Amino acid sequence: MPDRSPDPTSRLAVGSQPVNRRTRRVPAPDEVERPEALQQRQQQLRARLELGRPLAAGPEPAPPKSPLPVAARVQAGVGVGSLSGALFVGEPLVCAVLVVVGAAGLAWAARGVWRQRRVPGAPVSTVLLPADALQALDALLARAAPALPAAATAALKAVKEDLAQAQQPGVGELLGPQDRLFVQQCVARYLPDSLEAYLRLPPARRAAPLADGQPSADEALAAQLVSLHEGLQRRLRPVPDEAAQALLRQQRFLEAKARE
Repeated sequence: MPDRSPDPTSRLAVGSQPVNRRTRRVPAPDEVERPEALQQRQQQLRARLELGRPLAAGPEPAPPKSPLPVAARVQAGVGVGSLSGALFVGEPLVCAVLVVVGAAGLAWAARGVWRQRRVPGAPVSTVLLPADALQALDALLARAAPALPAAATAALKAVKEDLAQAQQPGVGELLGPQDRLFVQQCVARYLPDSLEAYLRLPPARRAAPLADGQPSADEALAAQLVSLHEGLQRRLRPVPDEAAQALLRQQRFLEAKARE
């Protein structure tokens, strides 16, 4: 059997695939094997684009305040201008007036800056939603976002906005025990259970009715997400009257007991 090993002195190119770039077949994008890490990153980017900011990132930061109030800026400008004018005035009386006005303007501006930077001790607020539960929910949302229908995606965005509102400082202190438990269970159980049950169904069965006379998986998921959104809205909507708030909490408690 002749030896087929390439001759190092030959000018011919030998390879297992076509070596001519003009005649070789370029594989289609679908044929190229994508690493698992790249697919996971694509899912996260798509979820971030469709569903917005991750919940584990915390509430939106407040816009930075102006380093110097407008009134303090005006007063500082008057003070600097008065003191600068006093250098070029020969009349002692006028010079003294300008110095007094300039010093008063600078002192008033410094007072405004001091009052702005004096921050009273903020009360320690309890953590309503644990960080580990939010991180687990963000990972599930990134995995479920590519498979959700349009109606479920819109309802899920509304639920995420409600949970972002629940992360604002001081919200947990305004909720009763039952309402606080409902918000926490939405993150830990209610929302993950609905999404996991939907993802366990094969994609071909999600648009078909689950049983005779029953909605499809797409419709059932959208209805469950809308129900969660409405429940969060009722609990997070501020009620100024404490008596009315207590009566609403009792009504939700009795409705939950009646469904058991």
